[in-house]
Amino acid sequence: MSIEAVIGAQWGDEGKGKIVDLLSENMHFVARYQGGANAGHTVYYKDQKLVLHQIPAGILRKNCKCILGKGMVIDPVGINEEINLLKENSIDFEDRIFIDYYAHVVTPIHKMIDKNNELKTKNFIGTTCKGIGPTYADKYNRIGIRIIDLLDVNSLKNKINNRIEIGLEKKEINLSDKAELNVELDKFYKSCELIKPFIFDSHPTIHNNINNAVPMLIEGAQGTLLDIDHGTFPFVTSSNCSSAGISTGLGIPSYHLSKIIGIFKAYVTRVGGGPFPTELFDNDGQKLQTIGKEVGATTGRARRCGWFDLVAAKYSVEVNGLTHIALTKLDILDNFETIKICTHYEYQNQKITNFSNVINDLENVKPIYREFSGWCDSTCNVKTFNEFPSEVKDYVNFISDFLKTPISIISLGPKRDQIINIET
Repeated sequence: MSIEAVIGAQWGDEGKGKIVDLLSENMHFVARYQGGANAGHTVYYKDQKLVLHQIPAGILRKNCKCILGKGMVIDPVGINEEINLLKENSIDFEDRIFIDYYAHVVTPIHKMIDKNNELKTKNFIGTTCKGIGPTYADKYNRIGIRIIDLLDVNSLKNKINNRIEIGLEKKEINLSDKAELNVELDKFYKSCELIKPFIFDSHPTIHNNINNAVPMLIEGAQGTLLDIDHGTFPFVTSSNCSSAGISTGLGIPSYHLSKIIGIFKAYVTRVGGGPFPTELFDNDGQKLQTIGKEVGATTGRARRCGWFDLVAAKYSVEVNGLTHIALTKLDILDNFETIKICTHYEYQNQKITNFSNVINDLENVKPIYREFSGWCDSTCNVKTFNEFPSEVKDYVNFISDFLKTPISIISLGPKRDQIINIET
């Protein structure tokens, strides 16, 4: 059996797209289990930068079929935009994209509600305004629209009209929004028609693959610290982006997973609001942002930057049951004479090593750092771990030893060949 999972282990933007692209070379299926167009997975294909939001990055490998699982919230308009991107880059997608019957649908109504909520709260949470939260809310309120509803256009339009009436009654949307909604709904219905050929029941396929030991990769979106249950609430996403979401989002029991790979950036970034213990407000923070080109692939907003946080990382290892680590963007640290790692927090005169102890009051913790000598030399063209300067090895080994989890992949740039696989 070969089912591997790729999980974002920080606040998202860890470089999952590149790692999924790498690992999917040997997979027959790649499946998403949660989130939607709020993801932004950046990959390079024939030296062309591509950003995928809903379709798994495995679509770039000819041998891979891609499943959008029932735990996702699907934006039909966005799916068609991504399909057009694939066409523009001559990427074959025929008979390779499958959207589960029972995934919920992001409609223009949900996007409007999301936008209105952000205006009311003055961007308190810092969402992507992609309609993700309102769609999940409708799911749990049992008034949601599902992909299977797209197969009957008259029924779909009735459900949309009913949802508009509910939105007006609850003052989620305003009468003044209706003109804009009508324009967007026209585009929405056209997109719904176009994605009909991709709609299917994923359950038999997934479990036939399991029974026949077909290699499959599971692609997470966002990051563990944004998980609705395990993240820094309320500054979280609306789904379970930790490994626990795989069971509900795809119907795969956890005991079938042979490997769970946590993706960590060699430093930490965060987009939007919420606590960030190791955030830097000095020249080092600006340097990480600039050299790392830390701009959100989905939001276009600059990412907040900070040093690697082992307290949060240990929590992520535990929550996800990580078996391996992929460390990305290590090359960005090439330019620092001194590099720091947070080993614990100080909080109310106590040493804190358990993230969960203070997750509700992270604004008031003080990160305590261990300093490492930088290597001030380019690592972009390094091909094996042994080629690294000793300072790089010290940094990487310290993280691995502290987390008691092997680092099996190191990424040193955006291109496919800028990667090191380490035998573990």
